[in-house]
Amino acid sequence: MRTPVQSRSEGSTARMVAATIELLHEGGLQAVTIAAVAQRYGGSNGSIYHRFGDRTGLLMAAQEDVLTRIEHAAAAAFSAAEQEPDDDRAVQMLAEAALAVFAEHRGAMRAFFIQSRNATDGELFAARIVRTNHQLADTVTGWLSARFGTSDADAEATWRILFAIGASQAVFDDQDLSARSTSESELSDALARAVSAVARRA
Repeated sequence: MRTPVQSRSEGSTARMVAATIELLHEGGLQAVTIAAVAQRYGGSNGSIYHRFGDRTGLLMAAQEDVLTRIEHAAAAAFSAAEQEPDDDRAVQMLAEAALAVFAEHRGAMRAFFIQSRNATDGELFAARIVRTNHQLADTVTGWLSARFGTSDADAEATWRILFAIGASQAVFDDQDLSARSTSESELSDALARAVSAVARRA
């Protein structure tokens, strides 16, 4: 049974991580300083150093939180799709879920997938990102193979299509991609058709 002190400590840690993620969404890696996080969550610089050691430790905890949430969201989406008897609807559900996940974690993904590569401690973040990418790739390709009998090559291509479109939504603002705009529903519909065309081709 957790003591009140343990609960308060865990709650403080969670608030520090949440404050870090908020700052990542608002301004990227450069927005995250120990002082900014302390001010955001309403605590002291010392309490952050005590729990995470330094800024890198804090960012790695935030990355772990974000990527774990993405993994759980993906697992939930595939579980729901597996229960859907209609193949077209199942693919549509997954397309919508993929875009939603990238949109929800847009700022953090931009920070960890792009900005961290140019940081002096960027290699510390890379391994965890690769682990998540590989896990998602295995989930997508395995589901396509089991559901549609998709070949390994086509399943891999389908995963890369999903990732590329989702990542572009995370990395770029809509007006940076094209002078024309597209709604989320239009994009998810088109993505579902693209996935079906590759994954279910004869």
